[in-house]
Amino acid sequence: MINIEKDLKKLRELLENSKAMSLDEITKALEWSPKYKKENRAMVEKWVSEGELMTNSKGKFNTPESFGFAKGEFSIIKGKFAFVDTPTEGIFIPRSGFNTALDGDIVLVKILKGKKDDSKKEGEVAKVLKREKDTVIGILQKTPNFGFVTPTHSFGKDIYIPKKFLKNSNDGELVVVKVDFWGDKDRKPEGKIVETIGTPYDTDNMIKALIIREGMSEEFAPELEAEARRIPVAIGEDEIKRRKDLRDLPIITIDGADAKDLDDAVYVEKLENGNYRLIVSIADVSHYIQEGSPLDKEAQKRGNSVYLVDRVLPMFPREISNGICSLNPNENKLTFTCELEIDNKGRVVSTDTYKSIIKTAHRMTYTNVNKMLAGETEVLDKYRDIEDMVKVMFELSKIIREVKYNRGSIDFDLPEVKVVLDENKKVKYLEHRERGEAERIIEDFMIAANEAVAEKLFWLEVPSVYRIHEKPDPERIKSLNETLGKFGYRIHSFEDLHPKKFQSIIEDSEKRGINTIVHKMILMSLKQAKYSMENCGHFGLSSSYYTHFTSPIRRYADLMVHRVLSMVLDKYPGKKEIGKLTKEIPETCDHISKTEREAMRAEDESIKIKVVEYMMDKIGEVYKATVTGFNNKKVFFETEEYVDCFWDVTASRDYYEFDEENFTMVNRDNGKVYNLGDKLDIMIVRADLNMLEVEAIPNELHDQYTGKR
Repeated sequence: MINIEKDLKKLRELLENSKAMSLDEITKALEWSPKYKKENRAMVEKWVSEGELMTNSKGKFNTPESFGFAKGEFSIIKGKFAFVDTPTEGIFIPRSGFNTALDGDIVLVKILKGKKDDSKKEGEVAKVLKREKDTVIGILQKTPNFGFVTPTHSFGKDIYIPKKFLKNSNDGELVVVKVDFWGDKDRKPEGKIVETIGTPYDTDNMIKALIIREGMSEEFAPELEAEARRIPVAIGEDEIKRRKDLRDLPIITIDGADAKDLDDAVYVEKLENGNYRLIVSIADVSHYIQEGSPLDKEAQKRGNSVYLVDRVLPMFPREISNGICSLNPNENKLTFTCELEIDNKGRVVSTDTYKSIIKTAHRMTYTNVNKMLAGETEVLDKYRDIEDMVKVMFELSKIIREVKYNRGSIDFDLPEVKVVLDENKKVKYLEHRERGEAERIIEDFMIAANEAVAEKLFWLEVPSVYRIHEKPDPERIKSLNETLGKFGYRIHSFEDLHPKKFQSIIEDSEKRGINTIVHKMILMSLKQAKYSMENCGHFGLSSSYYTHFTSPIRRYADLMVHRVLSMVLDKYPGKKEIGKLTKEIPETCDHISKTEREAMRAEDESIKIKVVEYMMDKIGEVYKATVTGFNNKKVFFETEEYVDCFWDVTASRDYYEFDEENFTMVNRDNGKVYNLGDKLDIMIVRADLNMLEVEAIPNELHDQYTGKR
């Protein structure tokens, strides 16, 4: 009997070390029955259609890599270029090589530049193997008899719209097109308009287009809203008796002032033996959302809540995320608790996990807790009942942090821009998103709980969801060393690579005032954390066991961990349950890792939209900035307000050249050199909503600026 996945893996391994194989040779190698030649051919041709195999001129089969091709997921970056992510590398695709591929498509890409072992490959899409979606957003160019839609964030081909499918859209409007024909060498793609968004220069429309483009939604289907409303709010006495009652503890939530989905509460006390008792109680979403229910399936599909600049796209309807499950103050709430006893050296003496009921004493904000720690009398007077506990929290947090630091956990304290909007969703101002002691306290406590839960599940040998962060690839470290070397830093050995090496560089760069740029370089060299059933540890945290347990209202991964943890509270799950988990978890981990990446991208783009809008009336203004990067034609800056800008050197009168070896931009007419990390004044000369970019020039050159495009 054919085992599709196992046989494909075996075949690809065989082909890596041999020449192309005929169907008969594959049949023999995989020990298939020759009697089923028709079925065997159908299976091999299916693998060809999926991009796992290709055929040569003699009709024999080999891997795409042997022909100079690769299969992977197509990811568009800022609408300008893309990468095809294969299991081992990312292949750069210029816009001219998109060839109708859309973000998220699985494609076959032809390698045009870069040798087999080269980490900097470039290619073009040869074939779209699997389409993620069939809709495209673009700007309509309308004529009396037909129209064309120019896509804004996808392939560079216009889409032909017959007159009968133009709806009532006007020329120049942002529209959603369903593509019926993807085009070939003789015909353009064709489609029909299914929704009109409006003017493309309104940022509200741009964010709406972003939501549609990413397949996200702010709303829920009426039947899901109705299901959420049917969930009983009252907690029965029988349920309370089944749980540990923590309502007598002054447990508190600490969140941002605008947060409405409060899913974690904390309590700390100093024990008589000098140790600390830390309680982290998390909203018990699993009690209310039954696995396999319509609400659960929708949450799994969404994967996570998405926090855009001006709105939240929740994973659950607001009746659940902001109401039933949110740990609002002075309300009885069902929770899942992780309780730790920690000694004064930061060692975890004991852990316990159990179902509980709590009633939070206060809904605290980061701002107010930071004011309490700073000794501000007005705030202290308001919260005298928890003053001592907050001090003990700070004390324990510092101990936990010291342990993390000593083991080499990387502290990426990157500055973030916070966009403050007015009542009309216009930008009032930009500010630095502060990370004070209150934020660090919650971060330290959540990491401690996540580690404790992960270690418990690991040693129970039950299939679960881990949050993993793998070691960076040697090629990325080599590339990182090339740029870090400009600042006198180097990662010396990959074999015994430890996060402590990165942390020491970050600390030194902070003393030299170049920490932001060095942080970003290191961050770009690291792999992205993801979800997996295999516990590979978390490199960035220097942690052997890590998971996500603390945010089940807004992350499906945490809800899955709660369900697994529930299974093992009283007894070890049976063979049937273990089999179900083993089968389902890997696929769900892949999906929620993908939705997380999509959410991060959407969140970043929504901020960019508002930042560019804000900068549109700042033309001619001067800002202090730092040089953060180069390419052949551009110098990149970051202002003190954390706005990314670029300078197009081809618009200057002098001749500039990018010195790739020394990673500098050199004025060949007068010898002026721009280095990474240089501080200078820049003048804003353009802010383009369509391209989502801000252009600037060194202020000293404003008399030379020609405005050439």
